Amino acid sequence: MKKKKIVISGINMVEGGIFTILHNVLQELSEYIKNQDIQAIALVHDASKFNFPNIEFIELPKSKKSWFYRFYYEYFYFNKLSKKLQPDVWFSLHDTTPRVIAKKQFVYCHHPTTFFKPTWKDWKFDYKIGVFSLLYDNLFQLNITKNHTVFVQQHWIKEIFEKRFKINNVKVAIPQFVEEISSEKIELDKNKIHFFYPSFPKSFKNIEYLFEAIKLLPKEVFNQCEFHITGLKNNDTKYVNYLNKKYKSIEANRLKLLNRQMMLKYYNSIDCLIFSSKIETWGLPISEAKAHHKNMLLANLPYAKEACGNYENVSFFNLENPNELAEMITEIVVQKHQFQGNKITHNFNEDLHSWKELFTYILED
Repeated sequence: MKKKKIVISGINMVEGGIFTILHNVLQELSEYIKNQDIQAIALVHDASKFNFPNIEFIELPKSKKSWFYRFYYEYFYFNKLSKKLQPDVWFSLHDTTPRVIAKKQFVYCHHPTTFFKPTWKDWKFDYKIGVFSLLYDNLFQLNITKNHTVFVQQHWIKEIFEKRFKINNVKVAIPQFVEEISSEKIELDKNKIHFFYPSFPKSFKNIEYLFEAIKLLPKEVFNQCEFHITGLKNNDTKYVNYLNKKYKSIEANRLKLLNRQMMLKYYNSIDCLIFSSKIETWGLPISEAKAHHKNMLLANLPYAKEACGNYENVSFFNLENPNELAEMITEIVVQKHQFQGNKITHNFNEDLHSWKELFTYILED
């Protein structure tokens, strides 16, 4: 009997949260097909970053070299490759629907900037964010009707896709958070309350909002806090240089980007997550902090509330007013803050709740 064949494409998922998605998908898929008659082939930028025994890898190192290569692979090379591989399922993990030949085709859409209206500051610090916000609607839409199902991460995105692209085959696949709890800790000052903002520093992550809130803290409150912000050390991007120059006088623990092991140590050690991003399709640090049962102060936006889910120790702040966050921090320090809590009212019955459920869905006859 011929093996069922699935191709997973994640050629541009090389860093940050999107790499975590790719890693988790391949990790779970390797386990899922272990005792099944299924052949899995993964298209990736760098195969050396993975070690999953049941998956074959095809490495495409030029995929992040330029947009020319990305277009070439998606709309020309993959067509030729699909004819050679003859897959039953082609699953694109990175937003765009390639031109391929397969019995069934699926796409997983998680790039947030299609829902984002960039400011002049976003254009200034990373013009790609502005370009993506203009182009991604067209890239999402290209070939989108060829998919059996379009997967998105949250319900508010599903509603936008259905209206914007006039399709009715959108399904919410809630990102499965592979829970890892470390017993290891970072040595932090036990006399201070530690706030943590882990992010890959892009302008839409809105790190300056946190600095503006810190500026508003009374001195006696600030002296009892320590703020840990990732990506601001050993990083020479325009946005990071702007932040470090403008807020040079503000004392904070400016960290380099952390590997997974160090990130878990921080989650296990800090007191409260702060997440002020303007747009996400999920917000992985929210899931991670929740898994560690940490207090959370989050942007008052749909993505944050849906990612948070049902949770008591969370409050939401208005991104137009950094004084709101400053007041919340102050209340936490003086032990007077009453967390707002969060409850989700969406009907999740038709959603996919794990990668295992998603694999069963896409591989079913």
